[in-house]
Amino acid sequence: MTDAIQNLQKAGVSSNISPAFEDHTDLVPAVYEGGLKVWECTWDLLQFLADSDIKLKGNRVLELGCGTALPALYCALQGAHITLQDYNEEVINFITIPNVILNLADYPFVNNVNITTDNIRPSNDIITEITSKTSFYSGDWSEFDKLLSNINYEQVSNNNPDNDKTSRSCQEYKFDIILTSETIYNPECHQRLLTLMTNCLKQDGVILLAAKSYYFGVGGSTLQFADLVKSQGKLDLKTHIMNSEGVKREILEMKFRRE
Repeated sequence: MTDAIQNLQKAGVSSNISPAFEDHTDLVPAVYEGGLKVWECTWDLLQFLADSDIKLKGNRVLELGCGTALPALYCALQGAHITLQDYNEEVINFITIPNVILNLADYPFVNNVNITTDNIRPSNDIITEITSKTSFYSGDWSEFDKLLSNINYEQVSNNNPDNDKTSRSCQEYKFDIILTSETIYNPECHQRLLTLMTNCLKQDGVILLAAKSYYFGVGGSTLQFADLVKSQGKLDLKTHIMNSEGVKREILEMKFRRE
């Protein structure tokens, strides 16, 4: 992570992410959304996946606000295809993609503890290997929702030209598992996140949202988000307490209600 941040500073690619360096801040809402840090709930989500009996092999997994994408990479190592989204393009290019290469590609230096992201020069074969397992996106959740809808519709139309526009909801191109960690700190984003996850989830899929019970200074909380989920009336919700010392950490498990 330190090496990647140094590369970002040297590249000077965007002012969006500069507050992380200049002001030593973890996030600036709607500007820089914290993708340069591995947050505590990431480890909770990894532990939950490791302890669960959720089928991963052959499934489609989406991680929202991915950063280093550790939970999704765990799923990919079990045979899942993963789609990774982060708000900042710089995070995807300098953090997510190098980490995916190091974890998923048959890369010659992967066991070298001294490797830096400057050393990563993937061949065409490695690029082909990675793109067969992973998709990358950056941007706001509402725009990402529209983009996925368009992509899904085009895929369905190409494979089934006789289908009408209702094919947009075809289950084949939605996700079996949606993962997200520490993404509900801003209450203003709750509805966009929930709409995206609901639109992208297969009927028999599962959402795993890891978060602190309350985010001091910004106002988001698991209780707020759970209340929003219940008010929508589409998803059943189960809460798992991952840490009860200090600031409580939880995982909200959500599935579509059965008819």
